[in-house]
Amino acid sequence: MTNDERMQRESNLIATIRGKLPEFAKACADDTELVLLHQDAFAADYQEDEYKLLGMAIKYAGLRGKEVRVIGKNRSTLGEDGTIQ
Repeated sequence: MTNDERMQRESNLIATIRGKLPEFAKACADDTELVLLHQDAFAADYQEDEYKLLGMAIKYAGLRGKEVRVIGKNRSTLGEDGTIQ
């Protein structure tokens, strides 16, 4: 991979996270060293595209020098009907 290709991929990653996860991008922009994610923030129902987005979010946080910690239990924020509480 050339340097130009790497830079383009990084630019695409940044644009995707800023577009799809603006609050996460803001959290990564502040002075804290740690970003917390709840399990249910991504793929609570095991969606493939959400797995990809989670990986992208972790990579984005790493670009910003942030540690990512995943908290909570899967589906713990979902009610009995499957909706987020």
